[in-house]
Amino acid sequence: MSDQFVTLETTGRVARLRLDRPAHGNLITSTMMRQFADALGGAGASGADILVISAAGPDFSLGRDQHEVLPEGMTKADNTRLIVEANDGLNGFPGITVTSVRGRAVGFGCGVALQSDFTVVADTAVLGFDEIRHGLTPSFVMGYVEAYVGPKRALDLILTGRVLPAHEAERLGMVSRVAGADDLEAATEALVATLLTSSPELLLANKSYLHDIRDVHPDARMKHALDRALSRA
Repeated sequence: MSDQFVTLETTGRVARLRLDRPAHGNLITSTMMRQFADALGGAGASGADILVISAAGPDFSLGRDQHEVLPEGMTKADNTRLIVEANDGLNGFPGITVTSVRGRAVGFGCGVALQSDFTVVADTAVLGFDEIRHGLTPSFVMGYVEAYVGPKRALDLILTGRVLPAHEAERLGMVSRVAGADDLEAATEALVATLLTSSPELLLANKSYLHDIRDVHPDARMKHALDRALSRA
């Protein structure tokens, strides 16, 4: 039996990363987390300018495997550092990330979906952070979730551990688009095809500007945009 639970294939400008432990709901073990981080940091993914993340089976991911017996020689601290490496790899991908979600995406799985540039979900999908139900404090999640949903909604998600249906998650700003369950793959591919009509440089320039403008005071954003436009004229 193969112990490769994260696969990566690159064709042209598009890299496709797939979580592949469907019999266990794509629960993320330390081995799988290592493979996820390595795939994002390797030459295959970094050589593409669009990364599509999906999963085999009916669920995207049920989060980290809380009952895993760690491999010999790996400490809990080592395992925790892997989470940081995986998140840094996702956020540091030098292009556009598109995550396609069906079924359940909770815990780490929801984190991947939330932090991707585009998140396309089936209308039957559910998303949430259920760490509190496992007696855990999701410190890493709390570092970014408020930026997406605001403080009160972030507290609701974290303290109740509830999962949200697709359309509510869309309304809260957690996902980009909702598609019919049978149309999820087609909707994802249509989005990718649209992105491919623009050059890698233009995609990255616009993504970078949207990121940078967050640090500019609202009253100064028009001048900032003008200065940027003039500098490129």
